[in-house]
This record gives sequence, C-alpha cells and structure tokens, in this order.
Amino acid sequence: MSVIIWRDSVAMGDDTEAPHEWAVALPADTTVANLVTKILRKGYLARIGGGLATWIVEGRQPVAVLAQQWSEPRWIVDSGTPVMDLSRKTGRANFEIRYWCQVDPDRVYACLRDGKPLPDRYGR
Repeated sequence: MSVIIWRDSVAMGDDTEAPHEWAVALPADTTVANLVTKILRKGYLARIGGGLATWIVEGRQPVAVLAQQWSEPRWIVDSGTPVMDLSRKTGRANFEIRYWCQVDPDRVYACLRDGKPLPDRYGR
C-alpha cells in the first residue's frame, strides 16, 4: 500500500519545498509504530535550531507527539494499531505531521491525551 504523508513547514526557507509530501510504500499490515519509526529514520522532520521542536502526527485522529528533544514518540493511540485503521480516507494526505513550534511537548501530549484544547502554538 502507499501512504501519503505531509508535514508543516517550519520557516520561510522551508516553504520553498512545500508541500512536504512523501509517498511511503508499506506492507498492508504496517502498524503506526512502524510508520513513525520510518518517518524518524528518514529524517523527514525539519530540525530546529536550539533543538526544541514539537510535532503532532495525525491521521483520522491524533496518533502521537514527537519532540526533537525526545528519544521516543509519546503515543495517543496504541502503537500497534494498523496504519489503515488510522489513515484519513479523504483528502490528499493520509497522515499529516503538524509543527507545534517550541511549545512544551509534555503539555501538548497531556492536552491530546486528556481531550483538552491544544495550547497556542505561537505562544500568544
């Protein structure tokens, strides 16, 4: 199967390559843990100067929070869930990785886990 992933741009220079679309060929039984591992190994996410970047992986619902300063994802769903169970069925991208700037990733994770509104990503 092929999965389309998009990620947000992080700065004007990064915009020159937008949209950041990646078509990933995966076995039909791939889990979201395997997909996120592939994303991280490829270096698909932009690295931010200062080392503090927060990312939200979303399909039909939030899947995980990634942070440049963390060694592992924090899962909103069971990491063993098949990709196809969480993949968006409409629109161009099956999964989107949203850049949540330098907002504390623990706070972002807690909001998603607890079903609360996300903090403003621009700190306003």
